[in-house]
Amino acid sequence: MKTTAFILLGLLAALPAQAQLPAPPVSALRLDAPPAPPANAQAAATPLTALSSSEKVRDNPGVQYLLMKTVVAQSIGVLKTRALPVEAGGYNLLKYCWAPANVLGEWGESSGLTGEMVVRALETLSWSRDLVRAGYPEGPVAEAIGRYEAALIAASFADATRTRAFDVLRGELQSLQMRTPGTSDIVAGSRCNRQPSSFGLNVATAPEGGRARFIPYVLHQFCLAQQIDPADAVRCDYWKSAKAEGPMSFAGETVYSVSWPDEIATMGRFNPDEQRATGTVTLRQRPPKK
Repeated sequence: MKTTAFILLGLLAALPAQAQLPAPPVSALRLDAPPAPPANAQAAATPLTALSSSEKVRDNPGVQYLLMKTVVAQSIGVLKTRALPVEAGGYNLLKYCWAPANVLGEWGESSGLTGEMVVRALETLSWSRDLVRAGYPEGPVAEAIGRYEAALIAASFADATRTRAFDVLRGELQSLQMRTPGTSDIVAGSRCNRQPSSFGLNVATAPEGGRARFIPYVLHQFCLAQQIDPADAVRCDYWKSAKAEGPMSFAGETVYSVSWPDEIATMGRFNPDEQRATGTVTLRQRPPKK
């Protein structure tokens, strides 16, 4: 376990903290040209093969988790791990309801191991930020979290292993708190009943007849970082077509593509929270160029 943890920490240290990944700009609803995969993506060390994104994750979960953690920090980390104040009872390691359905909506279950990596990256990023802000020494906190992550990677993020690793982490942090005067107590009180929030939105196209498909922004960026064209629905294998009837669950920033009857495609990105009042996201065809 120690060897795995040291390898993990070394790989984490080697990743640039602010690598730039191009992405569709966000607005209430924006139109963009299909993105091209970058020449020097963050995953340059990962050989370009015919594997799909999810196959790459299963093939080398350690390296892919490190890549995911960088992507999450850039794409949804600031939004999803916004700091909450430390309460009088101490710092609650379970204060945020990290669950695939709450983070990825419709993709919570189908994203499989990749979705688990998104959730755990959010979890550990929030711990690292909050604990240092609460006065805990950065180095020992990073080492303890690194051992937690190494245990998860070694067990392919199995729930039982996470429970054990979480208990070990909590014990390490409590011991660190006793040696660090002025820091908050460490507690673990769950506030999440593991039931996903209601993220349902109906999908419409204007004009009618467009065939829409969607991918969470973070998974779109992950494919880019893997040097996979995110518009390739075979290799970037997280795209979902709009449902024929009923709403779809959108939990966060989402990239969309619409194929129109005239065979011209529209791509863009939207924030579903800005569509909740109407309950419908309407995707419009790009106006013809003059």
